[in-house]
Amino acid sequence: MTMKNLIIESRLNELRATQRTLEAAETAAENLRETKWELVWELRGLGHDFRATPEGMDVVLSSPPNMNWN
Repeated sequence: MTMKNLIIESRLNELRATQRTLEAAETAAENLRETKWELVWELRGLGHDFRATPEGMDVVLSSPPNMNWN
């Protein structure tokens, strides 16, 4: 095997590992987003006013368009 082929194989292995890590991170992020919105819906149902605090306004501003805050 030539030096060039060794470098290519090494980079391909690194690319595969990076892709697996990225896929796992994306899955984890999606799971966290789902949990976030489940908690938001539950808190809204309990009467929590997200517009009353800076942290709540972050939630309001990042919410999907179908979420009505009025």
